[in-house]
Amino acid sequence: MTKKKIIYIVLGVVALVLVYFNYYGSDKEVGDIKKIVETINAVYESDDYHVEAEKEIDYLDEKESKFEKAKAIIQGMILSGDNVFLDKDKNLTLDTNILGISPNGWEIKASELKFNKETKELVSTKPMYAKNEEKGVEILANKFKTTISMDNITLEDGVVIKNKLFSILADKANYDNNTKIITLEGNIKLSNRIGEVGDINTLKDVKSLENTSNNKKEKEISGTFSKVYFNLNERNLYATDGFDMKYDEVGLKGKDIVLNETTQSFKVTGDVKFTYQDYIFDVSYIEKEPNSDIINVYGQIKGGNPIYSVLADKGEYNINDKKIRIFGNVDITSTKGEKLNLDNFVYSSETKEADMYGNKIKYTSPTNNLEAEYIHYNTVTKEITTDKPFDSWNEKGEGITGTNIVYNLGTKDFYSKENITVKNKDYGLTTKNVTYKEETGILSAPEPYVIKSTDETSTINGKSITYNKKTGELTSPGEIILNNKGTIMKGHDLVYNNISGLGKLQGPIPFENKEDKMSGTAKEIIIKKGDYVDLIGPIKVKQDTTNMLVDNARYSYKDELVHVNTPVKFNDPVKSMVGSVSSATYSPKDSILKGTNFNMKEPDRSAKAQSIVLYNKENRRLELIGNAYLSSGKDNISGPKIVYYLDTKDAETPTNSIIHYDQYTVKSTYGKVNKESGEIFVKNADVKSLDGNDFSSNQAKGNINNVVHFTGNVKGKSKQKEGDVYFTGDKADLYMSKVNNKYEAKKVIVNTKSTFTQLNRKIVSNYMELDLIKKEVYAKDKPVLTIDDGEKGNTLVKADDVTGYIDKELIKLNKNVYVKNINEKKEETVLTADRGTVTKQMADVYDRVKVVTKDSVITANEGHYDIVNRKIRAKGNVHVDYTSDKSASSIFNDMTSNKK
Repeated sequence: MTKKKIIYIVLGVVALVLVYFNYYGSDKEVGDIKKIVETINAVYESDDYHVEAEKEIDYLDEKESKFEKAKAIIQGMILSGDNVFLDKDKNLTLDTNILGISPNGWEIKASELKFNKETKELVSTKPMYAKNEEKGVEILANKFKTTISMDNITLEDGVVIKNKLFSILADKANYDNNTKIITLEGNIKLSNRIGEVGDINTLKDVKSLENTSNNKKEKEISGTFSKVYFNLNERNLYATDGFDMKYDEVGLKGKDIVLNETTQSFKVTGDVKFTYQDYIFDVSYIEKEPNSDIINVYGQIKGGNPIYSVLADKGEYNINDKKIRIFGNVDITSTKGEKLNLDNFVYSSETKEADMYGNKIKYTSPTNNLEAEYIHYNTVTKEITTDKPFDSWNEKGEGITGTNIVYNLGTKDFYSKENITVKNKDYGLTTKNVTYKEETGILSAPEPYVIKSTDETSTINGKSITYNKKTGELTSPGEIILNNKGTIMKGHDLVYNNISGLGKLQGPIPFENKEDKMSGTAKEIIIKKGDYVDLIGPIKVKQDTTNMLVDNARYSYKDELVHVNTPVKFNDPVKSMVGSVSSATYSPKDSILKGTNFNMKEPDRSAKAQSIVLYNKENRRLELIGNAYLSSGKDNISGPKIVYYLDTKDAETPTNSIIHYDQYTVKSTYGKVNKESGEIFVKNADVKSLDGNDFSSNQAKGNINNVVHFTGNVKGKSKQKEGDVYFTGDKADLYMSKVNNKYEAKKVIVNTKSTFTQLNRKIVSNYMELDLIKKEVYAKDKPVLTIDDGEKGNTLVKADDVTGYIDKELIKLNKNVYVKNINEKKEETVLTADRGTVTKQMADVYDRVKVVTKDSVITANEGHYDIVNRKIRAKGNVHVDYTSDKSASSIFNDMTSNKK
């Protein structure tokens, strides 16, 4: 027993005695007396405790003590409270306003606390609170148990582990001072919505603190976990067996997470899912760098919500500006058949606005399409805006393209201060400061505009335009300029109704096509959508120097042709040309003009046909069909069809035709001539000249200024006063020349087997030249000449080459000359020599002459045979051998055989 305790006992006994004698008297009976000692400003000291109190009450019989406003020190632990009770087993109980400080830095607040001397444990079954300032952690629980040194703490029922960033709630927790780790179990939750503890003495249940925080502006951190431990040294929370939590506006789910309280960094791994609003994504891992506002989402992002599916390379969420971003090959599809491809998508939950970026943002759906570089969308106002190039269209080909627009998805209104193009499948309207209101249906464009066709062949320019979608009325006051394939038309005050399809452009209407050298005027233009465009006359047209007058013209959308149902009269004062054509049609697309009853006259040219087709685009040509006739000067062509090529000046007759060209008439089954160049090509040619020359062949091709090549079954005739000359062969070249502005044949060359015939003379050769100017016939390559004198006999002549004369009987022979004459008595005379001449009367040969008759063989330097009188005269080295009765040719053959 301590010294202080002995003093307490003595004082207590004295007090009891005094009380007894002073108050009750000696003569009164007394019952059992409770032995109590009170001490003011007491100090209690034992081996286990040191207690200081404002009042101490000792219950001597029970061996228990009560301390009021006391402070106790137990093995370094300092505890204080309104009431402290020490039982007979020396267990200490504290209640009301309990405060405690442990040697290892814990501060305790509780309304009830018990210390078990035997187990050396502090226990509380009422809400308690502890804080470790150094480690930045607070703990709360309805049940609390710890060693007196607080190196092992167990919390149960409504456990809260709280730091500056978040609170962990669980059924149970244990703190190990050696590892500085708090391990939690059972219904583990994360929250940063735990309110202030307030007065611990009045707190009935720690669980009531959940979601009582007044700081609603702070980002929400909440979640559920399977296994969690918190390292006070690292300030790290570890979840190792699955969790699902919310961090600000995003959801994090996975197997493992490491969350640092100090830097607010974390990393999520293992079957990771990232959620935002109703979107759920599978990702590789999620990480927030220390002291960063960015939550990074790595790996291919794959997921979506019930309507949209999303693929992307990476994502991030900024907890400061509340923006979520997904980027890198972003591919979004929907159950409605929509598809969106872009590089970068950003959405802010604070502004409710989304930004989309990409080298080419591409959106497609069953009905709409969009391509853009940047799109901004306000989900509250439903406004889409962009200041970058964009192009949108629907399945009908309708859409908008430009670089600036504000479009409201809700109201369907739009506005653009910059140039945009409102288009359909056929046309596009381009202008700026365009405003459209869906409620009124009015589109207004007060600035100059241009309407361009999709194929870029036509444009309309105006000063301003207003269109009412509901009434269909379109008005464009002021000057209007139309350009259709280079034809520019001007008018004013365009009025058009898109519902009725009727429109009108006020005149006068001047028009011009500089490329075609065409200009003119009309009264006005009337439009019927999808049906026709009328050009109201009188219509005056001038093309180059040609003037045309038309009553009216109509363009029909059905056949895409311009129809002129009244006769078109035309004239050219420069060329003194007049003409007309009926039932004219013109194709603007193909530049083809068709008509009937065509007639055109100039002083030296004319053309006519039952119908015409003028191709004025590619391969420009004029086709005259039906009794076609084309003339130039004295030359003309006629036939069922004539095709005149405007660029090459070729005239073609694809069927039977007659061509009158200078002195020649050419009949053929096909022909093509060019008067300017002189080129000619005909099939089955039959050529006749005014001077009596005839030529025919399967084909003739060449140039009348030089040479025309006849091939296939060639026949020719040259009329000569001495006797007509005929020639035949497979090929013949006719050389032409122009003399006194007239074409005439100069020479005929036949380099295949051919025949020349004049009167009774005939030459057969493999090569022959007929010079019609010199009137010479030259033959080589085994030529054979025959002279037929009828009953008087005939003459056969051979030589290496022969030269005959059309106007003379003379024929010159050169080298290896052979002449055989057969008289009326069938008697033969054969002459051979190196050269010679033959006429109807005489055969003269020279050099190494040999004359063979049936009677003799004569050799000499010269030989002269009178064919008429049958006389032979030899000169120079004459030698005569008389022979037996054989024919001259037999003797000649025998002699030549013996020589061999």
